[in-house]
Amino acid sequence: MTTIGVLGTGGIADALATMFGRAGHEVRIGQDREVVAESAVVIPAVLGVQGAVQRLRPWRPGLRGKILVDITNPFTGGHLDFVGPWAAGGAQDLARAFPEARVVGAFKNVWWETFDGGPDSMAPVIRVVSDDDAAKETFLRLCGSTPFTFVDAGGLAQGHRVERMALSGEGGVFATDTVGA
Repeated sequence: MTTIGVLGTGGIADALATMFGRAGHEVRIGQDREVVAESAVVIPAVLGVQGAVQRLRPWRPGLRGKILVDITNPFTGGHLDFVGPWAAGGAQDLARAFPEARVVGAFKNVWWETFDGGPDSMAPVIRVVSDDDAAKETFLRLCGSTPFTFVDAGGLAQGHRVERMALSGEGGVFATDTVGA
């Protein structure tokens, strides 16, 4: 069984831990080194990619070879725009900061309220990016029993496009809708 570690104690951290736990995975949640040490997949559920870098930096050696899932979007205050240039994405920044980890970007085209939809709500399509095909495939497999539909959206270079879907209104494409190629 693959252990998924969620770093954080806020609403999104709780939602991710609950979702993966209900899907039958062993989940660790918290803010300490043990979460990183005991998990094959690490999801920093913190504010912004720089917050993730700051949180993970002291535990860098423990990330070697682990799947590191970036869920951040580089929003400005008020979530009205993005910080940084168009071609930059949070997962790319995380991969540059932690090249020893196997970075995957996910949950970037939806808002945290997506997790509050309940079992009867329509589940949006979650786009997943990574330059590590094996890490992406592992993550997609782990997500198979969750209430969402996940699609391979390409490499990390496509991450900035996926992130912008959250603000553009395109993030809520549903599994029953037609998704363009």
